[in-house]
Amino acid sequence: MDGWPRVLGATFIRDMWTATSYRMGFLLSTGGSLASVLSVYFLGRAFGGQLGGNLSAYGGNYFAFALVGIALSNLLALGLSGISSRVREGQLMGTLELMLLSPNRLWVLLVGASLWAHAMAVVTLLVYAVVGLALGLDLGSANVPVALAALALSVVAFNGMGLVAASVVIVVKQGNPISLLLGMASVLLAGVFYPVSVLPVWLQALAQLLPLTHALELMRRSTLSGEGFATLWPHFAALAALGVLLVPLGLWACGRAIRFAQTDGSLSQY
Repeated sequence: MDGWPRVLGATFIRDMWTATSYRMGFLLSTGGSLASVLSVYFLGRAFGGQLGGNLSAYGGNYFAFALVGIALSNLLALGLSGISSRVREGQLMGTLELMLLSPNRLWVLLVGASLWAHAMAVVTLLVYAVVGLALGLDLGSANVPVALAALALSVVAFNGMGLVAASVVIVVKQGNPISLLLGMASVLLAGVFYPVSVLPVWLQALAQLLPLTHALELMRRSTLSGEGFATLWPHFAALAALGVLLVPLGLWACGRAIRFAQTDGSLSQY
């Protein structure tokens, strides 16, 4: 294994050993996932019927609808904070400047920083699915290939947003207004807990600019209603376009932020 695959593999193994040495953290994370599923389940039993026809395109089950929403919103949160949190950790530990002096490309360093976190995100998604199935979630009509393709595109777009957020952290050190604003906007507008169709028309238009909106449409309609590419291609196209825009933008912003911090001598400061 040579070049960037070796770097990514070594980074993943390092982070895996670090994380697995703190077993309590893993157990608490799994317990938190279980509590989230149960909360949505009881919320659906209490209020799900009031959404009525708004859920018809997603199988009509609020528990399933909201469970997908929470799962993907957690994946979005990881995309927004995964890379920037590792950048901040490097600033505090004094390793960021040394890491950037290595001969590796910037994208390799940034992607490698969040590989283990994404692996754990997959485990969390599996926990959601298993517990959901135990509570009556019906995935019998799921279009698995379409759902996996949607998940892959979602990860790319979410991490593009995370790269933009990381560039801000490199410059301002403490605080991450980009992650906060994008996270809040996504939860409010993208349809995590309620369909986008219940929003005013002008907010529905704003929601189309958020990757989470299209990711949720793709995942819900492919897993809960079994729809395929023939009907979902507009959302695939929108999500792919956002990913193609955000990833290069994020890498460019990180590069500019690093050069700015090197110029004013603040790269190693925290």
